[in-house]
Amino acid sequence: MTAAPRVAYLLPDPGIPVGGTKGASVHVESLCCAMARRGARVSLYAAKVVGPLRAAGAAGVRVVPVDAGAVASGTAGEPSRIAASHRFFDAVGRHLDADPPHWVHERLTLFAGQGTELCSSRGLARVVEVDAPVAAERARHFGLERTAEAELAEHRALDGARVLAVSEPLARWAVARGAVEAVVVPNGAETAALDPSRWAPRGHQLRAETGLEGRVVVGFAGSLKPWHGVELLVDAVAGTGRVLGRRLGLLVVGDGPLRSRLEWATRRLAGDVDAVLTGAVPFAEMPGYLAAMDVCAAPYLPSEDFYFSPLKVAEAMAAGRVVVASDFAPVRQLLAGTGELFPPGDAGALRDLLVGLATSPARRAELGSRARRSAVERLDWEAVARRTMAFAAVPVRPEPAPTCS
Repeated sequence: MTAAPRVAYLLPDPGIPVGGTKGASVHVESLCCAMARRGARVSLYAAKVVGPLRAAGAAGVRVVPVDAGAVASGTAGEPSRIAASHRFFDAVGRHLDADPPHWVHERLTLFAGQGTELCSSRGLARVVEVDAPVAAERARHFGLERTAEAELAEHRALDGARVLAVSEPLARWAVARGAVEAVVVPNGAETAALDPSRWAPRGHQLRAETGLEGRVVVGFAGSLKPWHGVELLVDAVAGTGRVLGRRLGLLVVGDGPLRSRLEWATRRLAGDVDAVLTGAVPFAEMPGYLAAMDVCAAPYLPSEDFYFSPLKVAEAMAAGRVVVASDFAPVRQLLAGTGELFPPGDAGALRDLLVGLATSPARRAELGSRARRSAVERLDWEAVARRTMAFAAVPVRPEPAPTCS
């Protein structure tokens, strides 16, 4: 009998809490649990744990908190973050010596370049998951003073590595930094948990509770950060009531730094669009809110290096919603012809698509149905786990045959 493959997932990033609700936390949990459902024994070594895993298969994932010390925020916290990274890999090394895995799955993390040596010195196979160009992303959105150290750590982590990237731009980026191989495995969704037939009653209830009953509801679900383009969405729905002769519903689910500005902006829509901002909602409630939407928007702002594989797009597809999104290659590949695309930053083009969908329930139903089928076939986390495990391609030794006494 072949032994169950043992996987060590390394998560040295204190900004991605296990058991949290942010997109990166969902990605880690979903992939680990899906690998467990496929028979792997998964040990998740994490710098920060805030709660239990909730996805199906969680019982097959052993969460190991790694106390690497406190990390201060902002650029002033960079020295403590560098020190914490070293402590993390030192501690994980002791765990791996005691319980060697068949392979190590490491998420690329700021200042964390020690994984190459950790695995090579122990003869362990290693796969690096790349979800972002971490140093450049940190510099752009939060500031980065120790740029040279961050970039050096990135190169150390990627040099000679086999890489799983969530988008084609990231695969090319990793190869340019020394990866010997990079394949693209986009983000996924828990398609069974998002089955629209299961959540339709809750969707109707939420429409009634939010005052959006009888409206065609355009929704956004995610963090309210500038590059997500929610302000562009508000601009796009303004004036649609006069065009349609009836009001749309706008349902914004999430929280973030733009919330106060969005609350002010949506007040200007009064009399034309019924707008509701829910703030953050419990993770378990998200499928119901998606079911309350007729159209899900992903209006990312213009970018020269768009590299995301948006969870919100995969989850909206799994929920059977029609997606209207900015036309970037990774988003286009996720949608695979099941949604509507518009030029990034073009509020007028977005408005035209929303008006067209608002007046065509048949088109909404067709695209939503196609999106659901596509998600089930291509984007379920089980499919992501299958491709991930196949890429690792580490032969698993047979278990020793039982001896007779």
